[in-house]
Amino acid sequence: LLTVNDDEFWDGVSPVEFGSLPVLQDAVTVVGYPIGGDTISVTSGVVSRMEILSYVHGATELLGLQ
Repeated sequence: LLTVNDDEFWDGVSPVEFGSLPVLQDAVTVVGYPIGGDTISVTSGVVSRMEILSYVHGATELLGLQ
């Protein structure tokens, strides 16, 4: 975790606002890097499942959509 000692660093910076979570059958587009890939990938579809998944890279569990 990084910290910044000078509060002026944050002047003019706005927090990121996230939208609501999609629901089943919502259309979604996902942008990211596939496992083993070295170029960006864009995939579109509809949400068919929402569940908590284990992520290897962060050794944690997060919400996943399929």
